Amino acid sequence: MTNLLYLAIPAVLLILVGAIISLRERRPSAITEDVDSFARSMKALSSSRSARPGTNSRSSDAG
Repeated sequence: MTNLLYLAIPAVLLILVGAIISLRERRPSAITEDVDSFARSMKALSSSRSARPGTNSRSSDAG
């Protein structure tokens, strides 16, 4: 039993230190920031598709 304490105590300490560091370093954000970020990424994806030359199936030169 005492042999397991030599492994359990450092493991618990590492978990606590990792949790403290991650909570301390995280960036607080509001829900609106997440929604705005998602909207920006969707807008960037949609504009990149329409901006590619030659992706239009109908060409104005043909016909």
